[in-house]
Amino acid sequence: MKGHMAYLRLKRAIERNKECFLCALEDELERKYIDTYLYELVMDPKSREQIIKSRGFCNNHSYKMFLAASKPESSDGHGLALVLASVTEEFIRDMHGRGKLSSGHTSQTVPNITTCPACLHLSHFMEMYTTLIVELLASANGEFSKLLESSKGFCIPHFVTLLKLAEKAPSDKFPAIVETIVKVEEKNLGRLNSELTEYVRRQSYEFSDKDRAACGDVVLRGVKKVAGKRGIILLNEGGNSSKGFGRWQTRLISGLRSR
Repeated sequence: MKGHMAYLRLKRAIERNKECFLCALEDELERKYIDTYLYELVMDPKSREQIIKSRGFCNNHSYKMFLAASKPESSDGHGLALVLASVTEEFIRDMHGRGKLSSGHTSQTVPNITTCPACLHLSHFMEMYTTLIVELLASANGEFSKLLESSKGFCIPHFVTLLKLAEKAPSDKFPAIVETIVKVEEKNLGRLNSELTEYVRRQSYEFSDKDRAACGDVVLRGVKKVAGKRGIILLNEGGNSSKGFGRWQTRLISGLRSR
């Protein structure tokens, strides 16, 4: 497993010491996808066909593509313009082909997480990595367990995603998997809560600007912990990260009591 590329990427993401190493990994995958698309795939016929079929990227990835293409060192504004020209031409064909458009048809032309090529790419790989985490915990991989325990845990959306994936594990493995995930998350939520409490305390006039600045990044880290990275890809049904708590809580409690 040590030589497995996916494992090594997980290890590297954990060692970056971010509030959620899965968010850090998703950021890395997203940047690589955008760079690859703009530098290599933008002129590829198959990729062009896919982007026309999806009617472009979702709102989030359209702007990220634009920002990447607009960098001074980049000349990819030309490629992105070609993509947008192809997409707008397809919209015109839609209007001529359908005549009087119905609301049902028009809603299908707006790219979202289920059709955006970038979202689909990220969803595929994030599902692979989160599944790998559950498999490693199910196999009682000692090296990975220690690595996970040294991390800062997960954002809440990725935490819930892992709990939902753990439900697919064998019933005899489920309690130990969830216990490890919850233990890591609870420890790091406690750490972050203490840091936020200290930040609030330092807003008093008794503290200097230097004292306040020393813990100034904790609010942003708190947002990232609770909400995940901006534009996070949710793997849960319907994108609702609040689903599933009741099921895993019941299984966890009953599983731990039987141990």
